[in-house]
Amino acid sequence: MSIQPISERALATPLALRPKRGRNNAPSRRPLWLMWPSIVLVVTIIGIPFLIAVYISFLNLDQYTLRSWLHAPWVGLSNYISALTSGNVIGASALTSLGVSLAFSLLTTLLITPIGILAALTVNTQYRGRTLIRALYLIPYVMPGFVTALVWRMMFLNRTGLVDRFLAAIHVADINTYWLLGPNSFWAMVITDVWASWAFIYIMVLAGLQSIPQEVYEAAEVDGANSWQKLTRIVLPQLRPLLGLALLLSTLHHFNNFTLPFVLFGTPPPVQADVLPLNIYVSSFQSFDFGIGGAMSVITLILMLIPGFMYIRALRLGEATAS
Repeated sequence: MSIQPISERALATPLALRPKRGRNNAPSRRPLWLMWPSIVLVVTIIGIPFLIAVYISFLNLDQYTLRSWLHAPWVGLSNYISALTSGNVIGASALTSLGVSLAFSLLTTLLITPIGILAALTVNTQYRGRTLIRALYLIPYVMPGFVTALVWRMMFLNRTGLVDRFLAAIHVADINTYWLLGPNSFWAMVITDVWASWAFIYIMVLAGLQSIPQEVYEAAEVDGANSWQKLTRIVLPQLRPLLGLALLLSTLHHFNNFTLPFVLFGTPPPVQADVLPLNIYVSSFQSFDFGIGGAMSVITLILMLIPGFMYIRALRLGEATAS
């Protein structure tokens, strides 16, 4: 019997480094199996209701046809046309509510951004009592939205509210100002949401500030940089990706905010404060036009997906440019 010679490559390769054959050599599928519960949950809670809403948006579905909604009359795109052109019980169409929601979300985000950045900068350095101030800054954010809106509703009450009394005391406005009705209702909604949500920008910016190494600030001080130069040339460029994400999430949150205007004004709200989520609620559960409500829900979802896709595309373009 002849003995086969062993190759030098086989002798040089340790046994521990040689690839194993058989089933153990295949990539593990355990991560995929671990993801299945989350996938099923997302499909059950989000996917199926969304498909039902899309189907309902093409039906003439109201309180009379709700019991047999699978056999409700098919109306095609009529609900979408009616949602964009016809008004609800207060005369506000989806386009009107869309304008209110856009103005509300963009203005609120624009106001809370500098407030959150300044608040984060005040607690980024070491000093006595910093931990207490950080905790106090979080109070508006951790309060339930229902409680926040209810407190501000009482403060905005005509004549007896704290806001009217304060503005009358400093001779800025009349004590008989109506904040929960008419044109001022929009500003009441903005003021309340600014107070409730500025801490979100503060948390995001503070997390970004903590990730900047202290050596970077020390090197800038050695080079003679003042506080403004460190802010504009070190801090803000480092926070740009994080700020972009924070602004996107904040805008989408305000655009889709239902609790705050619902508690502040009730239903139906003033036309000036009839944001899109409230319009959907009024159309669906007060006017019982479920088809139009479904159409507006689909429109809202599409509008909320557009900024997300734009942000992801901008990130990819930035990574491609950097590489």
